[in-house]
Amino acid sequence: MEKIPKVLFLTPLYKEKIWGGRKFETSLGRKIPEGFIGESWEVSVYGTDVSPIKNFEFQNLPLTELIRKYPEKVLGKPFVQSGLPLLVKVIDAKEKLSVQVHPDDEYALKYDPKSNGKKECWYVLYADPGAELVVGFDNNTNREEYESLVKQNLGENILKKWKVKSGDVFLLNPGTIHAIGGGVLLLEVQQSSDSTYRVYDYGRLGDDGNPRELHLEKALAVLNFQKSDGSEKQSKQLITYHPFPRYLFTSNDKFRLESWEFNQSQNFSFSQLCEPAAFGIFYTVSGSVYFPEMNKSVGPNETFLITATGFSETISAFAEVGTKLAFMSAGSDSVKYQ
Repeated sequence: MEKIPKVLFLTPLYKEKIWGGRKFETSLGRKIPEGFIGESWEVSVYGTDVSPIKNFEFQNLPLTELIRKYPEKVLGKPFVQSGLPLLVKVIDAKEKLSVQVHPDDEYALKYDPKSNGKKECWYVLYADPGAELVVGFDNNTNREEYESLVKQNLGENILKKWKVKSGDVFLLNPGTIHAIGGGVLLLEVQQSSDSTYRVYDYGRLGDDGNPRELHLEKALAVLNFQKSDGSEKQSKQLITYHPFPRYLFTSNDKFRLESWEFNQSQNFSFSQLCEPAAFGIFYTVSGSVYFPEMNKSVGPNETFLITATGFSETISAFAEVGTKLAFMSAGSDSVKYQ
């Protein structure tokens, strides 16, 4: 039997977008294709966008293939039937994205059965001075009023805009109207889905010279028209100081997001965090992690996946001072975290 890697390294899938930029190159130090690159799909099994494995012994094997052969060893017992339920992206918005909304699972099952609902979370990595995110409405409204505003090209007028900085985190439940503003680079963890309904796009033209398609009927059917109460912005809750500070941003039915912060250089272990053991995805927000077993360093702005096997067997690692890791895992009623 093949030995399942404790740590998987994956090749990012880059997407050109009309609103994209070059921050993957200038801010993250990555080599990227030409053009306006708006998204990097860091960990994906969605549709035909499947992450290729970089580990030598499985080089260029699609992640789906390893999961198909060894679902419990890669993902853990709770996800044997579902497969990998998450999609992790980094998004570079040079220009603002369209105003959009996502459905929940129930609506998607009925009207978009090829995809799932979409709950997501944003972790701001970089933000230009004055950069903003749109999350929620700034006033109570209703379907008729907001449809009228959109049709008058006034769809932005009652949106809640947040000035943002590095480290800000927002949870977007299905039905929450939202948009990423220009000058924001962020990490996104979401359900493995592409169910997105474009509400408003500022009258922009697509590559074909025509106005970009809106999905207004579906959007109006799923929008939460209540004024934001501010709870979309997540605060850090300390879980433990030992052996390093671990903070929780959100733990919900779809995913969990933590921040692991190393105030000093130290040896540590990736050991079992939950019962039963399950996979975890990490993004190095800053600093680096060294894996002695593999003689492999992971520098800033890189993503790696610890398999369920890796967590259950424990992995030794070394973090340099100032290292900060975003830890992402899937939500499940059968997974109990420590």
